[in-house]
Amino acid sequence: MKSTTTRNLLRRRAFLFTLFLLSVALSLQAQMLFSENMTMKIDSSKPIQGTFSAMVNFKTEHEELFEVKTFSNLNILLGRRHVINLMGRFEFTTYGSKITVDEGDLHAEYRYLLQPSFEVYPYVEAQWAGTRGLIRKVSTGVQARYRPINTEHSLMFLTTALFYEAEDWKNLSGDTLSPPYGYNRNIRLHLSTSYRHRLSDKWEITATAIHQANPRYYFSRARFGGALDLKFHLSKVVGLRGTYRFIYDTSPVVPMRKMLTFTNAFLDIAF
Repeated sequence: MKSTTTRNLLRRRAFLFTLFLLSVALSLQAQMLFSENMTMKIDSSKPIQGTFSAMVNFKTEHEELFEVKTFSNLNILLGRRHVINLMGRFEFTTYGSKITVDEGDLHAEYRYLLQPSFEVYPYVEAQWAGTRGLIRKVSTGVQARYRPINTEHSLMFLTTALFYEAEDWKNLSGDTLSPPYGYNRNIRLHLSTSYRHRLSDKWEITATAIHQANPRYYFSRARFGGALDLKFHLSKVVGLRGTYRFIYDTSPVVPMRKMLTFTNAFLDIAF
């Protein structure tokens, strides 16, 4: 009886904590697209686990330029069926005495394992990127994830979600005929597949493909995305990771390139 009461108390606290996280992320008003590449595998023997990644760039120009990109991924296990997952990415730039946050995103989800290979979870994602005109973006919804492959070397997920997103953009194209700001409020259906393969004890590769669209305009106004991560494990704690991301939006909110690509390298520290 006591153990049941304790579990119920932990679940209640986890639910309240998740609501708090969702309210914080919503107040920041943003969204992230490629969370699947970082949330595939969880070690059930660790109640708290995650990774911290960093990339640093320094060069001397008229002023000293210092760039820092950080990524953090935290999993909190609550029993065997409940997981709180938190992720955040920030890109800082200092130029002389001036400090700016160029880009960033946040992700929070509450995962509930219905069966060993099937889970559902509410989530919220956030992103801002001033360099490409994204002032703020927020999405929240419910996802379902099915795991058809789970072997020693391979792991695969199929995911679907229904979510609401709100976007505020600034037109950076220089086209004076277009309004300086663009707004989008939309309901989208999300479909994705993610696959992770351990090439050896040191090498690991993860790939994700994503399709998002309003059900009424499923192909004519779709958004496509892809991600590829290649990781080299220096040890059980430290690793090197190269990432490639692309987003292809068939109907951007403001005039801009339809194809966006992102390439980065990180030093990962696991705990």
